[in-house]
Amino acid sequence: MPNDNTRHYILLWFLGLYLRLGVLIVPPLSLLLEAELGFSTGDIALATSLPSLLIGGCALIAAWLVSRFGAVATVATGLAVMAAGSALRSVPEGIPLFLLATVVMGGGIALMQIGMPLLARSWVPSHIGRASAVYANGLLVGELLGAGLTGPLVEHVLGEHWLLSFALWVLPVPLIVLALLAHRQPAAAPAAPASGVAVAVSWRDPLLWRCTILLGCGGALFYGGNIFLPQILAQSDRVQLLTASLSALNGTQLISSALLMVYSDRLLGQRWPLLLIIGGGLLAIPALLLAPGTGVVWAAGLLGLAASALFVLALTLPAWLVPMAQVARLAAGVTLLGNVLTFLMPVLGGWAVDYSGSPAAGFLPVVAICLLALWASGGLQRRH
Repeated sequence: MPNDNTRHYILLWFLGLYLRLGVLIVPPLSLLLEAELGFSTGDIALATSLPSLLIGGCALIAAWLVSRFGAVATVATGLAVMAAGSALRSVPEGIPLFLLATVVMGGGIALMQIGMPLLARSWVPSHIGRASAVYANGLLVGELLGAGLTGPLVEHVLGEHWLLSFALWVLPVPLIVLALLAHRQPAAAPAAPASGVAVAVSWRDPLLWRCTILLGCGGALFYGGNIFLPQILAQSDRVQLLTASLSALNGTQLISSALLMVYSDRLLGQRWPLLLIIGGGLLAIPALLLAPGTGVVWAAGLLGLAASALFVLALTLPAWLVPMAQVARLAAGVTLLGNVLTFLMPVLGGWAVDYSGSPAAGFLPVVAICLLALWASGGLQRRH
């Protein structure tokens, strides 16, 4: 692998690390948030899914900023804003400030997520799938660190100062921002002019809606599992399996993302991998609810495999499907709509749990979007 590409891959990976790490600190702390700050299950679902809504809502603004200032400057700014929002959640002032800080964090992630496909395509144009899978792998490692290590960090280090978790995880961010700003690559800035036309979304484009549904499905599977798994285990008196289950759900994602770093360029454009992945997600949901004993850990692992594989492929599609000049436009539209779906599905599920008292009700919206994704997996033809 060429030296320049190695540097590109390393930087893409570290940037990807913070696309979701801050978001996934919430599920391991959900029981503490409920007990000490008065959060309900619906509040936990809102706090976990709100960044996805912000990522979608800020997508068009982020696309304009990329076209105006370049991908490097936009991603660096987003990374700094994300870290500030995450750290602000350590202030113990209740739900309103917590949600406001989450809004700030989500806005920063939006700037990053729109710029990343352009960095991947412009830095490594001959291996778009691999470059996208590399930063997606970083994203998944970040999810694993946030979901899997926050609990032990609180138990063995922070104790009653558990809210500091939100600030502690973003301490390395200034170093990554400096590394990105020092990485002066002329190709990193997109060629699109700074005009509204350059980032205007084509709402009638069928590729937009198919990619949106696939991205929303991957997000719904992932967040649904992370949000409702603690309730499933609490209801069945297996809270001691929470760390293991969350680690399995988030850890197995590394397997699929590692495989996709090797094979994603070959799989893009084929339908059967998408059908296989979505089917695995549908199978994991009843297993998560019904598996006895430690079977829930294996079910969580299967759900993580399906969610991550679908998410990585859906994240890669905008940069692969259309010419360079159209990447920001398609990525902005897919990010906007896909993250709205990612936000809505778990929140609707959280309300269903609050209303019914059953964690199983939380997965009803997730199953619905999985069935829709089976249709969306067809017709993904590359444009030249």
